Amino acid sequence: MKASRGRVNLYKILFADEKLQKHLVEMKLLSKESLTAMLTVCEQIVIKAVYGSEEIYIFHKNNQYHIQTSDKIVTVDDKEVLFTALKNEMTQQYYIIQKLPTTNKLLRQFITLQRNSTLPEWYVAMKTKKTRTTFNSFICEIYFHKIRQIAIRAATKLGESFPDCYTIVLDIACDMYGNIRIYDSMLHLLNSKWSQYHVLKRKNLLQKYLPNTDLLTSESFRDYLHHYKAIILKPCVGQNGIGVLQITRKNYSTYEIHAGIRKLKKMSVDEAFEYIKKTYLSKSEYIVQRRIALATINNNPIDLRVVTQKVNGVWHITGKIVKVAGEHFFITNAAQKLLTLDQAVLDAKIRRFHMNNFNTLLSKTCLLASSFLEETFGDLNIIGFDVGITKKGNMWIIEGNMVPDIKMFHELEDETMYQTILKIRNEQKDVNVSNHLK
Repeated sequence: MKASRGRVNLYKILFADEKLQKHLVEMKLLSKESLTAMLTVCEQIVIKAVYGSEEIYIFHKNNQYHIQTSDKIVTVDDKEVLFTALKNEMTQQYYIIQKLPTTNKLLRQFITLQRNSTLPEWYVAMKTKKTRTTFNSFICEIYFHKIRQIAIRAATKLGESFPDCYTIVLDIACDMYGNIRIYDSMLHLLNSKWSQYHVLKRKNLLQKYLPNTDLLTSESFRDYLHHYKAIILKPCVGQNGIGVLQITRKNYSTYEIHAGIRKLKKMSVDEAFEYIKKTYLSKSEYIVQRRIALATINNNPIDLRVVTQKVNGVWHITGKIVKVAGEHFFITNAAQKLLTLDQAVLDAKIRRFHMNNFNTLLSKTCLLASSFLEETFGDLNIIGFDVGITKKGNMWIIEGNMVPDIKMFHELEDETMYQTILKIRNEQKDVNVSNHLK
């Protein structure tokens, strides 16, 4: 039986290690009794869904209790009616309860830990600021040495229970007295864009083709908008462009949020992030990514879907198709047109484009990425890469999809690629069934 990935079970796994116990922020299942007990010793608490990213905050101030959800604040005067009011705001069945830190003098970060499937050792792949801190950079580095040791121990403990997990994110903090606390732990599996990014980033030959990416926090949101005029926000787990946003810094005081064909403006970076937090972050964890200025056809962005498949243990490219975004869309999931690569290069008027050189680089990069993803994640037979092409003909690997939609190839006038992809996929299914029956 597989171990549960819920917050309660992850907490129990970590708590079983005596050396980690003092670094864990106490966690209890939410009930009327646990809520009452926690509020007798804490002025601020957080309630989290056992599964997912939903959070509800409770603050005790001026003899009132304030329930803050993603979109509103409910105030009650009596602790006795607080639990009933809280239940009206909850969308899931099970929640946990924790106390919130009472000081802002915290070095609080998301620490991303990674491992190779062939090795048991974990390493820190990235540290992402979660909140602003009063610590200077020198003190942060001193504390981070201690944080790293605790994070690796926690990842090792969790990794023993989840052998198919190669990316773990810890919400971890250090206060001004050097006390280190783990507030949360999150597993990122095969379908997580964050996990996939770090797997590909480990390969030096692939790094330069990956857009800069980080976990989304208020700090990374500000940093990316400072460095890039436009950024993309994506759910860590998701398909078909659902929940994907483009944020553009129009000037020093105006930020445009583009979702689907809808655009709205916010008058500050704080206002923009608060809107995104309330509307999207309560439903899913997100990454932030530098937006690539894609080549366009009639001002509509294009990207390239490349399908790789494994035949007799060797990866091959079996399909390439260009998707043209619909009118007023910034991503190509709602494609208005599908083209061959040759036709798209002509229509987009891509400069200094040499087809043979591009195809050689494309094949080398996608096949290398396929092999590396398989090396880490195991039994893969087909991958669909979304590859960005700029006006200058530069190439970027946007992401890989382990369950790619191949129907789009059926819409081309020449169905050769579609038939090839379908034939290899069906043959692989037959092999898998045969192996299963042996």
